[in-house]
Amino acid sequence: HIHNCTRGIWLDWQAQGTRVTQNLFYDNVIPKKYNENKESMGGCAEDLFIEVSHGPTLVDNNIFLSDRAVKIAAQGVALVHNIIAGGLVAVGKGTNNGAPTRPSPRYTPYHIPHRTEIAGFMTILHGDCKFYNNVFIQQKMRPALKEAMLENERTNNDWDDGNIKAGTFKYDKYPTFEKWVKQFDGYCGMGSVTTDRYYSELPVWAGGNVYFNGAKPMKQEKDAVVDKTNKVTICCEEKDGKITLKTNLYDVLPETACKLMHTDDIMMAFEPEEKYENPDGSPITFDTDFFGKKRSGAVLPGCFADKSEISKPLF
Repeated sequence: HIHNCTRGIWLDWQAQGTRVTQNLFYDNVIPKKYNENKESMGGCAEDLFIEVSHGPTLVDNNIFLSDRAVKIAAQGVALVHNIIAGGLVAVGKGTNNGAPTRPSPRYTPYHIPHRTEIAGFMTILHGDCKFYNNVFIQQKMRPALKEAMLENERTNNDWDDGNIKAGTFKYDKYPTFEKWVKQFDGYCGMGSVTTDRYYSELPVWAGGNVYFNGAKPMKQEKDAVVDKTNKVTICCEEKDGKITLKTNLYDVLPETACKLMHTDDIMMAFEPEEKYENPDGSPITFDTDFFGKKRSGAVLPGCFADKSEISKPLF
């Protein structure tokens, strides 16, 4: 239960093998009713920041309610069965050292799977992210945060785009795996003009996601469910020392069943060639929800196994 912080969790380089699961995040940007001006935007952060890591970093069964949900200045991230009511921030950004006139990519280490020995150092190509069975909800944009986002767009800020628009659309230009791998067909030489292919963005995968209030899927996502009719409200309420989720989400969530996900359904992280699995190397079946309840029958998107759980205190 992480709330009212400058930043919720920051996973910097060497976050390989990390799993963030069954957490509640909210008000980890700038608190509502705070002095929202241009100067205060410099301290504007998010629920979860993953920086210059090659993965695999697994983020599952969480509730992200801050305007800026997950900052992904990294690759090799899998988000599975989350409720995400904020933007994916800094996609394709934040991995250079900021030299004014020279290329300055950051080289960071990756490891032998499930060990601490370093296997190599490499830059970040971005992408290699996976989004399965999540619910994306666009919240009302706070004016100061919206202006900060637009300012970052105008200045092409290389560290942060300030994104508070929900959805996976920031990955629109990233290829599917099929398109990405096809560019290497019949190619076995070095030093030609076509070596750009080795420096292009890595592919991105998505499936089973649902989008509300104008949250947008990426163009490559073929089975996205986009609800253009219902208005979803969501927030936390504290009463008698208990935190509950106040939302109409489960009144309008479609009955479309998602796939029950397993480790083998998720492409391994590209650079370390490591799967999204337990620390001992055993596979994960994503059949346990936010409360630890087993999923059975029709699998719902989001972090709850069934609609009745929404009335339970989260903490």
